[in-house]
Amino acid sequence: MIKETLIAAAWLTVAAGCAKNEEPAHPVSWYQQHEADMQAKVAWCVDDATRQPTPDCMNAAEAKRRSLLGSQKSLAPIDWGAAKPNP
Repeated sequence: MIKETLIAAAWLTVAAGCAKNEEPAHPVSWYQQHEADMQAKVAWCVDDATRQPTPDCMNAAEAKRRSLLGSQKSLAPIDWGAAKPNP
């Protein structure tokens, strides 16, 4: 009985040591301030689809989306021809 308990305790210790020690996720605002880190994290996340739903990958992707929207805000408005008079 003691032998089985010790073996079980050893396995639990090994399993706990092999558990993933992931870094805490950076917030979107952090990625917006660290462009190179954001690009690297997005590339890493896109490389493996199982990583994409993690909070850190989602925050990096959202920061990239916001940066792309911000660059579009500086574009000139589109002229759809409404200002042209009819001949």
